[in-house]
Amino acid sequence: MPSFFRQGLASIATVALNLNAGNYGDYAVSAMSIIGRIFMLIFCVVIGYGQGYQPVVGYNYGAKNYYRVKESFIFTLKVGTSLMTVLALLGYILSPKIMSWFISDLSVIDIGTRALRYQCLVMPLMPLGVMANMTFQAVGKSIHATFLSSCRQGIFFLPLIIILPKFFYLKGVEITQPISDILTFVLSIPFMYNFFKNLDYKVKNN
Repeated sequence: MPSFFRQGLASIATVALNLNAGNYGDYAVSAMSIIGRIFMLIFCVVIGYGQGYQPVVGYNYGAKNYYRVKESFIFTLKVGTSLMTVLALLGYILSPKIMSWFISDLSVIDIGTRALRYQCLVMPLMPLGVMANMTFQAVGKSIHATFLSSCRQGIFFLPLIIILPKFFYLKGVEITQPISDILTFVLSIPFMYNFFKNLDYKVKNN
């Protein structure tokens, strides 16, 4: 269910993004489509990394080795955040060059460069949301996992893509996904805090 909701909402989010970008011309649609493909590749790397982490968490949680659960989460989060930070720095600096790989139109490159840089600013926050989702999925908490997987391109994204362009116009379209990522990051913190707090309680009472 988490994967179903994540992929389904991603498709709906793409349609909503293109419809709103279309209000600002073909240049905006082209730029946002390119950014979407770039970050789909990056997000797939994060998802793949999280899927490699899931068996470790699931096995140790089932074995009641809660220290290893916490240890593996922290390690995976550190590595994932470091990787995203490096990619974010490279992406921010090379944004015009990256856009030029896909298209030569200067208007599209200009819009895409701004949107890419906005997204790069929040890339280091992405791993926490993914790790939180994958953790709950691995330990059998499907409701938590499904809810968190729906946040990035559903619960937060869809209202924002309707509201922000009304106030910020094209910039509102460009910042919708970054703001959605920030909100997903913030929401994931109390979920993981409570999860590990319960694990610590179990350890003390075993």
